[in-house]
Amino acid sequence: MSNEIRGIMIPVTTEKRVLLPNAIIAEVVTYTDLQSIDNAPDWLSGKIDWRGYDVPVLCYNSLSTGGTAKRDKTGRVVVVKALGDNEKIPYFALLVEGVPRLQLITQGDLQVHEVDSDISNAIASMVTVQDEMSEIPNIKFIEYVLAESI
Repeated sequence: MSNEIRGIMIPVTTEKRVLLPNAIIAEVVTYTDLQSIDNAPDWLSGKIDWRGYDVPVLCYNSLSTGGTAKRDKTGRVVVVKALGDNEKIPYFALLVEGVPRLQLITQGDLQVHEVDSDISNAIASMVTVQDEMSEIPNIKFIEYVLAESI
């Protein structure tokens, strides 16, 4: 029995990474033009049609910092399985600026850092994995703000 867990290190910008469990990643797809969503906040970039689902696409960096959303048409889109029970949003997606990679993590590889609660509700935790700092997104919060915005 292995003590490793499988995570996906996702480059949401050239400087910022998020870490998610491999089990909730549905697919990584090439960026396609997004369909607009009326009256959407800036961090909600649009939606894509993915396997028959209308999947909202968000700019995590914009949501977590309040900054302007960047839409890199050379990037990718990571489709994530929603964890909540909202039937309207079984999936959501993150815009990314690089290639997500599998990250095998052992207890010794992971260092958890305190998160200032004033920073953002979108950040559940800050961690260092093998000397690389990343954020663990607050999936429950993301699903809540998506449901409020769609």
